[in-house]
Amino acid sequence: MIEAFVNDTLRNATPIVLAACGGLVTRLSGWLNIGLEGMILLSAFSGVVVSSATSSVVAGTLAAIATSIAVSLLIFVMVRYMRANLYITGIATNLLSGGLTVMLADLWFRSKGTVVFPEAPRPAVSSLDFLGFLNNLNFFDYLAIASPLLLLFVLRETSFGLKLIACGIDEESAYYSGVNVNRVRLVSFIIAGVFSGLAGASLSLPLGLFVANMSGGRGWIALVAVIMGRDRPFLIGFSALMLGFVTELSIFLQVSTQISPKLLLTIPYFVSFLIVAIFPDRRAMLEGKKHE
Repeated sequence: MIEAFVNDTLRNATPIVLAACGGLVTRLSGWLNIGLEGMILLSAFSGVVVSSATSSVVAGTLAAIATSIAVSLLIFVMVRYMRANLYITGIATNLLSGGLTVMLADLWFRSKGTVVFPEAPRPAVSSLDFLGFLNNLNFFDYLAIASPLLLLFVLRETSFGLKLIACGIDEESAYYSGVNVNRVRLVSFIIAGVFSGLAGASLSLPLGLFVANMSGGRGWIALVAVIMGRDRPFLIGFSALMLGFVTELSIFLQVSTQISPKLLLTIPYFVSFLIVAIFPDRRAMLEGKKHE
């Protein structure tokens, strides 16, 4: 039972870890992308639609990534060239994605709730009985486990990582040191799009269906993990795992107790609210003032 609970926790944490890694990259650049929720939702929709149409998990994953990158670039263009407020643009993206996916689902599949794709292939799962809680995981789950390590390597061992951090610390000094700040931030938004696209694909492709508001606040929870992680990939991964545990706990309590399911579903969001209240993101507040 414990192994099954840990296994489910890892699966619940997968989209949070992936999205949080993308959020961290943009945060380090000095422009935190808070449109993760909308990017996850739109990529989950496009991923399963393309996967069903092409009978290919790879094609569905690539479609999810492409969709998320396009949305992330749209946010970047609006902030950089149209002088839009970074955070208002992100919130607008999140709100738009909810209505857009419902509209497209109704227009194409005549359903505003759950759209099932019976012919959509599922990602293969591992058969590693000797590893216990790491058994029955798919590609997205293992990628989420490896992502903090990969991100740590990029930040510490590559010139791009150093430039990224420099832009976040002091963009003016970075500029006069020869760093193309706009290019670095553009790449950071593309990377965030890749991670958020993978997060969206990890939600819809294993199930072969799409549900309205399928992201379920995971983009917001990922931002909480970014705040908790204090710009450290491993700490962000651990924070996302902890929030995944809280999510799995709320599901477990729905089955094992008589407490109202609607009340239990609020546990992850309540915990996230407490974390944000106790550990405010002062850097994000300063960035918001810059873009007003």
